[in-house]
Amino acid sequence: MKKKLLKNIFSVLVLVILIIAVVTIFKIDILPTKYLVYFMCGEALLYLLGVVLYNLKKKVFVILGIVLFIIGICANGVIYYYFGKTNKYLDMNFKFDTYEVKTTYVLLTGSSNSINNFDELDKNTNIEYYKYSRASELAIKTLGKFNYFPTDIGYDRLVRVPKDNIYFLISKSDYNFILEASNDLSDSDFRILKEFDVVEKVPVNNSTPDLYSIYINGLDYSGGRRDFNMIATINTKTHKIVLTSIPRDYYIYIPAHDRYDSLTALGTVDPEISKEALEKLFNTKIDYTLNLYTESLVKVVDTIGGVEFCSNSSFYTSHDLTLGSYSDKGKKLYVPKGCNTYNGLEALAIARERVHLAGGDRARQDNCRQILVNIFKSMASTTTLTNYGEILNSFDGLYTSNINKRLLTKLIKSVINNPNYEIIEQSVDGKDGKGIGHLGSGEVWTLTPNMDTVNAASSKINEVLNEK
Repeated sequence: MKKKLLKNIFSVLVLVILIIAVVTIFKIDILPTKYLVYFMCGEALLYLLGVVLYNLKKKVFVILGIVLFIIGICANGVIYYYFGKTNKYLDMNFKFDTYEVKTTYVLLTGSSNSINNFDELDKNTNIEYYKYSRASELAIKTLGKFNYFPTDIGYDRLVRVPKDNIYFLISKSDYNFILEASNDLSDSDFRILKEFDVVEKVPVNNSTPDLYSIYINGLDYSGGRRDFNMIATINTKTHKIVLTSIPRDYYIYIPAHDRYDSLTALGTVDPEISKEALEKLFNTKIDYTLNLYTESLVKVVDTIGGVEFCSNSSFYTSHDLTLGSYSDKGKKLYVPKGCNTYNGLEALAIARERVHLAGGDRARQDNCRQILVNIFKSMASTTTLTNYGEILNSFDGLYTSNINKRLLTKLIKSVINNPNYEIIEQSVDGKDGKGIGHLGSGEVWTLTPNMDTVNAASSKINEVLNEK
């Protein structure tokens, strides 16, 4: 009687583990229906066969039943571990209605101003603010009740600060970006009366269409340059993906600013501003944004054991192998012609390179696209299973996005069901020149769009979006 009770307890324990694994699979919802059927049938068959053998009288059958139960326990434990971790990660990073974006602000005046700190300001003080800095209205609300006056010309107002000792509110990244781009301004000309953070809640797009585009952009370490720009157009019905690369110096009309500027100069402002400008340029709708922080890619690449990069020519990188700066004083990376595997810092140096490449920034965008695609290919390989938890942890600080969990799991399910997605890669080109850019700070290098390449890329994007 006791032996039978123990057998029943063991059988129930195995069943509970099986149910937990099945619930986990259903919760994450990434397996296509046919694979779910295979999985459920396999689970049921394994368990029922184990129960039958386990309850027979012959010892050999009982042992076989125990072996099947142990196999089931181990297999379902693995399923629970990997699918459970994935589901937890997706819930934490994609299952919410809003995500938070922090912007640091500075209130400036001239270094010669007799006012030394924020508390000395009278409530009737006039404060100008740069209206294109991210979450500027929220910054005003946080700073308090003063007399505020908006301006859309950051550079001109910044020049006036040390000359007239005016008070100017601007995001710290915009301030640093304009200072770096200017030859006649120095941080010693300014006094920071107050530095503070504002946290903005950005809505998540909760739709789950079959056809959509994502604006993928990469910010450099300073948070002031949007160096990588790509539109990923996805059709889960025809199983096609179009990756359209846009040079960072592309000089285009920015509807939100009502002026022309380069894409890279928009790194300090809301990526929705760049997205809106690209929608107008390519005459297409872009549904989501994915904002990458390129330095965090170093951690990801190192965690997956490196990334392959294939070069058509040999070159030395302009920048050395360091984080947090554009230093060119240390050891440079030599990249030979052909395919090789590179670690995180090396991949970052390659992604930054444009000076020593034929085609300049055009070639850099292609290289960035190649590195990004190869990172995703490496993460999709079975070799990542050994350090899967570390890989998920390495994503911390890598991105912000308004993509929702259901859209992401729907795409994963589609790729699992149709692994041979057609990936079409294209880029746009233009004519090198100069124009007023960098948030109006002065004359900068630009790339005026070649509209033949833009129209061709636009046609391919809209063609894929219109296929049923």
